[in-house]
Amino acid sequence: GLFCVTVNPYKWLPVYNPEVVLAYRGKKRQEAPPHIFSISDNAYQFMLTDRENQSILITGESGAGKTVNTKRVIQYFATIAASGEKKKEEQPGKMQGTLEDQIISANPLLEAFGNAKTV
Repeated sequence: GLFCVTVNPYKWLPVYNPEVVLAYRGKKRQEAPPHIFSISDNAYQFMLTDRENQSILITGESGAGKTVNTKRVIQYFATIAASGEKKKEEQPGKMQGTLEDQIISANPLLEAFGNAKTV
């Protein structure tokens, strides 16, 4: 499989904006520097071409940046999914915000299931 080792710099870096997403979209692994968006795009492209499920495993110690990197993967998929979407009218009772915002808002609930212990 494909590996990308990342280090938490404990400060904000301008390497996760929408322009960077577009810079990695559709690029082969050798065409761009290592990045979480490169891993995400490779999984997406393999899913489309091979028609097989893909997995991205994010692991590390506490404070290593697992949650942040998970959000970056979600950001990447949401951005490329929304790139062809037309603006829809707001409807009362419907969730508002971008797809990315909605998915990231659900992340704490999903993490709770991942951290739960059965008794």
